[in-house]
Amino acid sequence: MYLERIVALTGAKRVRGDTYFLKAGGKRFLLDDSAVRLISKDRKSTCFSIPTNPFLPRQEVIASALLQLKDNPKLFKKWRKRPGYLFRANGTIFRKD
Repeated sequence: MYLERIVALTGAKRVRGDTYFLKAGGKRFLLDDSAVRLISKDRKSTCFSIPTNPFLPRQEVIASALLQLKDNPKLFKKWRKRPGYLFRANGTIFRKD
């Protein structure tokens, strides 16, 4: 139910299973609970794995990625350049303080 609300809010479309298509900031993304792929117009793509807590439900992982990409599509570039790091929606890295 929660994921369905986030999908409707972001305008994402379910492709198959738990894979979703999202248009944000002129970019096109395919995402599921393990990876986000940036799809370019010239049929090239790039992707990265989503770092998560293993106890976090798949639906929450997908919903979080949808919300963050819709709010700030430039996060994809940061996620791709710094795998394993967690970023806030504004693009800053979470730090252990």
